[in-house]
Amino acid sequence: MRKYFVTGFYLLIAGGLLLLGGILMGANRSVVWDHGFKVAQVKNETYPLSDFDNIYVEGRDTDINIKFGDRYKIHIDGDKSQAPTYSVKDGTLTVNGSDKKGRVGVDVLGREKVTITIPMNKTLDNVDLRTANSKIRISDVTINNLIKTAKDMDYDADMSLNDVTIHNAKKIDLYNADFELKNSNITNLSLTASAHSEIEAENATLKNPSINLDQSSLDVDESNIDSMKVFVNHGKVEIEKSVFMNNNQVRLLNTSRFEGEKLTVDGLKLNTDKGVVRYFDKSYGTSFENKTDATNLLDVKATKGTITVK
Repeated sequence: MRKYFVTGFYLLIAGGLLLLGGILMGANRSVVWDHGFKVAQVKNETYPLSDFDNIYVEGRDTDINIKFGDRYKIHIDGDKSQAPTYSVKDGTLTVNGSDKKGRVGVDVLGREKVTITIPMNKTLDNVDLRTANSKIRISDVTINNLIKTAKDMDYDADMSLNDVTIHNAKKIDLYNADFELKNSNITNLSLTASAHSEIEAENATLKNPSINLDQSSLDVDESNIDSMKVFVNHGKVEIEKSVFMNNNQVRLLNTSRFEGEKLTVDGLKLNTDKGVVRYFDKSYGTSFENKTDATNLLDVKATKGTITVK
């Protein structure tokens, strides 16, 4: 029995080396069972599109990139047998990603990739993204209404926004996913994050954001924040080098905590029921307040958590 085990082990090692060598030499990298064994064929093509104002994407295992360019077009890169389908009808581009059901095999091609390009002087009315196990990137575009939800609650999609303007983002849902925002303006943001999601904003303008965090974190740096409302359960909020305008509220439940550094704001209301309030390295017990009637106010209240401003 030991002899067979040793022989099998060496065959496994040899097979792995052969597989790696084939990949490095440019061999086809995916063998799947799809009504019989098949070698995957790579699809890497660009198609022109008629004009559209709306985008609807649904699927899993498909990365989505939306950006500006010279004309309306779509680029698809990945396994030909699993390539997403698309159509333009009544001003809406619809993209459906494959669910890969019934597909078993050795697959190192990774997720399929879709790049959607619109002319740089055009504005998208509605972008609705319902994806799983994916990455979404949007850059250099203006969107009137953005929705992002998870198609599969166990495999959400990360989202990255860079140099975008969004007038309404009233439904952004995250489940164990990352949300990155850089050099962008968002108005009327309604974001719900849970299961260790991470939200990061840098050099952004957030007007009227409403953010709910459950076991998740919010990190804002060098940004402008106007009329913010944040509710946190077992999470943390870190804000640095940012400007607060109008009334901004942060509510911390259970062991959540707030940390602020180099903030520009006229008034402060910092209160905790059982935790500690620290202001510039000095402990003030459970409360520190200054100019609470100011127009530009930061109001932070915790049940058990620590509040630190410096």
